[in-house]
Amino acid sequence: MQKKKPFEELHDRIQKTANNRFNAHNRLKLHHSLSLWTITLLSIGLILVPLLETFDLDSGLRSGYSAFVQTFFAIVILVISIILNMTNFSVRAERFHQCGLILNALARRVHQKIDENAGGIEYEKYVQDYDNALQRFDNHSRIDYLYTKSHMTNYYKNPWWFYGYTRIRRFSEYVFYLLIIIFEGILIWPLVAL
Repeated sequence: MQKKKPFEELHDRIQKTANNRFNAHNRLKLHHSLSLWTITLLSIGLILVPLLETFDLDSGLRSGYSAFVQTFFAIVILVISIILNMTNFSVRAERFHQCGLILNALARRVHQKIDENAGGIEYEKYVQDYDNALQRFDNHSRIDYLYTKSHMTNYYKNPWWFYGYTRIRRFSEYVFYLLIIIFEGILIWPLVAL
């Protein structure tokens, strides 16, 4: 196997890291969207329960059950809102995107130097630019790296099962939202089933 030139190796590292950052951006944006949708659907449920009582739609259930459902929805909305506020999915996603853009611009500049006989000082300047970009932003999570690894097959040789494994790992981050929405449906169903 032929050893890569220093600028080529640096370019590859920058490309992989930029891809990781864009994957982190997409993952966090999806978390943000799913959080908002979950809060929205729970809020609709929270509004729907008293409307059913107001219009005397007899569901055959005690009012204690509807009070429980309302309280549960209010608590879950509060918890998800606090989590959403603490995790700053949207802000963090934008930071990862900004880092990815900076790294892509650096990768383009480094790519121009691959075939040139640039000196060590110039190479060190690009390495320093790369390090500075990494230090200014948070690091991505492991799932972002695994997702990059499954997509950048020109850099990585993965086992046959790796693509499916990364999809399952990534989907597992979002199961929480799905379970809450399903549980909401289970709680509301006795109230709306006439």
